[in-house]
Formats: sequence, structure tokens, C-alpha cells
Amino acid sequence: MTGPVTPQLSVAELACEAAELIRSADLAAHEGGRPGLLHTAEAAEVVAALAGLTGRLPELLDQLETFLSSEQAAGRIGPGPADNREYDVIRAARDAREQLYEASRTAALLSATMASAAASLAPFGAARTVGGPTVPHI
Repeated sequence: MTGPVTPQLSVAELACEAAELIRSADLAAHEGGRPGLLHTAEAAEVVAALAGLTGRLPELLDQLETFLSSEQAAGRIGPGPADNREYDVIRAARDAREQLYEASRTAALLSATMASAAASLAPFGAARTVGGPTVPHI
């Protein structure tokens, strides 16, 4: 699949779709107790795609952290009207922002590592025919 996904999906729905696609790829990689990958070129293609995916994670995590900060600064994060646990809600939002910050830093390291793996596997890359299957390089 290439190109943008249906624009009517929310950010949350898009993230759920991405998680489901990764789960499906994981299942397909070892479907029926046998490897789902047929050629080294496919592995190289998967690693390259995952390098692209992980390269986008730090920015998305930073955006989530920034959103939570701005929502809290604007007073939109707090307990419900009948709830007086304001401290707990504010602390939870702060903890989430700190965890997102750490996740972003970890994702940046993962991204760099995946990019290195993709570069290492590039010589095994796949030649594709238009609309056709992957053809292994030997």
C-alpha cells in the first residue's frame, strides 16, 4: 500500500490502523509455523519499510507531548465537574508527557538503528516489476 490513507480517519484511527497492519505483518511473517518471507530481498524491503515507519515515530510522539502540554496550559486537562481529584489528573498528564518525551528519544534511537539495518541490507534489495511480485537478487 502506498500513498495517503483515507483522509476521513482521525489521528487515533490512523494509529490504530498502523498498529493493526504491523500485527498482520508479524502474523504473516510466521504464518502456519513456516516463514512468510520467501527471499532475502523481501526481508530487505520489510526492514526498509520499518525504517521509514520508525523514522516518523519521534515526530508523532513529540506532537502528542506538545498537544498535551498545550491542553493543560489552556486548562482543558483536569477532573470532571463532580470530581475533586485535580492533582491526580494533572500529575497523570505530566507523567504522560514525560513518558512521551522518553518514548520519542527511544524511537529516535530505534529509527537510527533501523536506518542502519536498512542500509546494510540494501545490497540484497528487491527489483520489482510494475504491479508484479518481488524478484529476488542473487
